[in-house]
Amino acid sequence: MKAKLLLISAIAITVGLASCKKTAGPDGAQGPQGPSGPALTGNLKGFVSHYDLSGSKITTNLMGDSVSIDGTGNMSVTDALGMYSFSGLSTGVYNLTIKRSGYGWTKLQDVQFTGGGDTYRNANLSKIPTNNVLTFTSVDTVVAGVNYVRLRGTIPTTTITQSVIFFVGIPGNATVNSGTSNESSQYVINVAPTTNAVTSFRKDIPTSDLYDLGYAPTNVAYFAAYTIGGNTNASSYTDLTNNKPIFTALGSTALFANAPVQ
Repeated sequence: MKAKLLLISAIAITVGLASCKKTAGPDGAQGPQGPSGPALTGNLKGFVSHYDLSGSKITTNLMGDSVSIDGTGNMSVTDALGMYSFSGLSTGVYNLTIKRSGYGWTKLQDVQFTGGGDTYRNANLSKIPTNNVLTFTSVDTVVAGVNYVRLRGTIPTTTITQSVIFFVGIPGNATVNSGTSNESSQYVINVAPTTNAVTSFRKDIPTSDLYDLGYAPTNVAYFAAYTIGGNTNASSYTDLTNNKPIFTALGSTALFANAPVQ
């Protein structure tokens, strides 16, 4: 009998505990933020590659590029291997500008430098063409039932493949150039050398591309044509205000043309 009473009591206690529910209270106030870690120093390094007008990599005479940290007096000059180096640099975010005579410049932007060792960031430079587009026209046309704007022109003949870049104007603007606030898109073509005194080029831009840029039927599209270094990934960087590419290895003079959008 005593054992039964103990068993009944144990069951009652268990049931009573199970029926009790704990209600969580409100979250406590956020504690103060701890101190940030110590700033570290380290070395920021990299290699600058060079490319000729055909887009081929140059492997000699790599010394002498200037690499500067924007907003400071810090500058490094590349060595015979094309390497630059900044030593004892503190933790931070840096923008670098890379230049060489006869080449378009470039930038390394928003470099997150943590310090505490070596950080590598490489860059590419392209030679600037010494020639320019000789003639340039544009006209609307239809090919196999598809509407295009055809860009045609000539450049001086050389012994290497050359490149031409076309900048498309912003809808509603009657001017266009390589500035990111004055163009809406770009097209690049490679032009093989010929035995003629001048070399012809042609680029057909689908009208649908122009519609995607905001053009409408009967609008007039404006174009600018420049020669450009063969590797367009070199001597170029992004305009962080509008995310458009900036190309710096351009011929000194552009030619312009326009055509209606059909």
